[in-house]
Amino acid sequence: MFFIHRLEAMQKDHYHILEDILETISASDNPAQSLDRIVNLIADQFQIDVCSVYVYNPYGNSLVLRATKGLRREAVGNIEMDLSEGLTGLVIERMAPVFVVNPADHPRYKHYAQSGEESFKTYLGVPLIYHKKVIGALVVQTRAEAGIDEADIDLFKRIAGQIAATLAFLTLQENRQVQDPSHGQATVQAADTERADGFLQNHLRGEGVSDRAASGFAHYLFETMDFDQIHLSQISASDCQTEIERLNTAFAAAASRIRQVSEKARGISDHDRAIIDAHLMLLSDKSLKRRILEKINSRINAEYALKRVVFEYVDMFRSMEDDYLSERAEDILDIGRRVLNCLVGVGDSPDQAFERDTILVAADISPVDLLAMRQPFLKGIVLAKGGRTSHTVIMARSLEIPIVIGVDGLPEGVRAGDYLIVDGVSGLVYVNPAPDILAAYDRRQLENQKVLEKLEALRDLPAITSDDFSVHMGANIGLLSDIMLARKYGADHIGLYRTEFPFLLRKSFPSEDEQVHLYSRVLEKADGRSVTIRTFDVGGDKFLSYLDYPKEENPFLGWRSIRLSLDLEDIFRTQIRAILRASACGNIRMLFPMISSTEEIRQVTALVKAEKDYLDRTGIPYDRQIELGIMVEVPAAVPILDRLLRYVDFVNVGTNDLTQYLLAVDRNNKKVARYFNGLHPSVIATVGQIVSVCRHAGKQVCICGEAAAVNESIFLFVAMGADHLSMVPASIPAAKQFIRAIRKKDAENALAACLEMEDAREIAAYLKNMLPGAAAGFHLRR
Repeated sequence: MFFIHRLEAMQKDHYHILEDILETISASDNPAQSLDRIVNLIADQFQIDVCSVYVYNPYGNSLVLRATKGLRREAVGNIEMDLSEGLTGLVIERMAPVFVVNPADHPRYKHYAQSGEESFKTYLGVPLIYHKKVIGALVVQTRAEAGIDEADIDLFKRIAGQIAATLAFLTLQENRQVQDPSHGQATVQAADTERADGFLQNHLRGEGVSDRAASGFAHYLFETMDFDQIHLSQISASDCQTEIERLNTAFAAAASRIRQVSEKARGISDHDRAIIDAHLMLLSDKSLKRRILEKINSRINAEYALKRVVFEYVDMFRSMEDDYLSERAEDILDIGRRVLNCLVGVGDSPDQAFERDTILVAADISPVDLLAMRQPFLKGIVLAKGGRTSHTVIMARSLEIPIVIGVDGLPEGVRAGDYLIVDGVSGLVYVNPAPDILAAYDRRQLENQKVLEKLEALRDLPAITSDDFSVHMGANIGLLSDIMLARKYGADHIGLYRTEFPFLLRKSFPSEDEQVHLYSRVLEKADGRSVTIRTFDVGGDKFLSYLDYPKEENPFLGWRSIRLSLDLEDIFRTQIRAILRASACGNIRMLFPMISSTEEIRQVTALVKAEKDYLDRTGIPYDRQIELGIMVEVPAAVPILDRLLRYVDFVNVGTNDLTQYLLAVDRNNKKVARYFNGLHPSVIATVGQIVSVCRHAGKQVCICGEAAAVNESIFLFVAMGADHLSMVPASIPAAKQFIRAIRKKDAENALAACLEMEDAREIAAYLKNMLPGAAAGFHLRR
């Protein structure tokens, strides 16, 4: 019975193991630590006494024990065997699994006194093969003779195949740093300064927020890098001259750009001309540059040397009592930023056309800038800041542009023109990767394409659980072109159309006729699907260039969304009227964001009635039965939801903002990003309450936002009875496949258990074990 129970658990859980392994690697900067955690995961998950990883050393033609759970720790690094030795050597010789009961009786058995493996009665070794090359072996052992069976071989072959690529990346990173085959000994160098075969062996780590990878040449966004992104990096004595030359070039480039500005700025005042002249004088100040050079000669990189000296000058000027001299601190900062941008290779044109595959690199980027820079050669984005639910990330995912956020060390680790691989899943950014890394990512792109082709078969199938609970799959869109993606990925309806996105690049609010034309086009391209149009939701991290915003300490809690619309009543009325007019062309629903009180919704519905009356008087047609809805994304709306529902026909739950406000977590702040968790018990309970109130009132509820595409959250939403979800179009196929593989009854049992748990970590672990293997996530490979 024990063996059968363990095998069933193995068959169920092996689908989760890759996710766990990838999370382990993403969270670690140390390859050895990652290997230790991987073997522990496998041993614990499958109740195996020993799990070991042997790494192939091509220079010694040997296998070295690099990580183990179950053998003695001192054996790691000390057990090394020739390929002609031992059962593990036999695995590599045969390039096939080796399964043995009572391995001590096998002629190839070799005893290693320091290992402690003499007590184990079963042995299974599986080769780790990557790109038809041996990279090592995965070995599992048990004390019980029935602990492993031949039936387990296929299971561990699949696991080995899944982790082989991951282990390849880990060992490649170490091998490039330490191997010197001509001398047969290790020579350690800093990964970010070693060049071999013309490639910089380096990678940076951030947070992956998309399901794709891309490659291209680094291009810094105009004037986005600042000193807060600069950190100390030690350099060798031989590199000091290179850094000095870089600094001199940057000073010259900064002066040249200021002169260009001066030449183009005809007719400027004498005061403005004096400011330009002062900046040029500061750039030519020999003492300023001399102090920076002294820092470089103490073996620190040019960017950090510049930062140190500029801040010293700023502190000195700001401490002066004379107001004029004190204000010169800002001039020093401005000059320093100009030189910094030249050092890292920021271009002097914010709107240049890219002529080759390009990865945009920036401290941060607004949705407006992203729209402005969208072009065929923009392949990926790397940001030092940002949050996974920011509107920039949402838009990038909608545009199917891979993006990594929260990357430390950008100016030092990436220079303009470096060739990058951006992995939007793992969060790794490879800088000038070696050919084998490039080949691996090319292979992964092909594999991803095959996955997408398989998912296409689901496009026209319903999202219905195995016990017949049907879920309507909606698409969140922001641009007219997104409609094509909604059709491509099989959306049943447009669950959220963000009307602010098309107007972010405009210089004024669109006219009523322009809006009618746009909304009518959306309906036309939706091919009969219903379209939920949300009124302008600006503010927060979305700002219109033609609107005069107040300076706010926290714009997410400020003048934004419905508050802004109600204050700008004429503009709001125009949009309401345009949506009403477009409703004559098809099935439109009108949605109002960030409602937090009955007073707000009464004001809104009064304006809608007034515009209906106007259209009636003028004889302009519209849908008299048009449905009105509210976004529930402010916690204050939840306790009074039954009262709010008296005024509307449906509800959309904005899980991104709702989670942000419930947990008091700025969703764009990487320092607190770990606290933003859709599986927090409060988030689950609150969403459950919203769904329950809506169902009791007979009002439709649609769940939007990041959580709507996360399997664990979907499982709970189905349990709540939420039958409408809306997400980025590309997420629909995988979510649909997940729903088709689960039972609502199982989800209900899981929800009841989760509501009794204490924290998100416990809930996540429980759900990972609950989710059926086939439904645990048909994801693109990482």
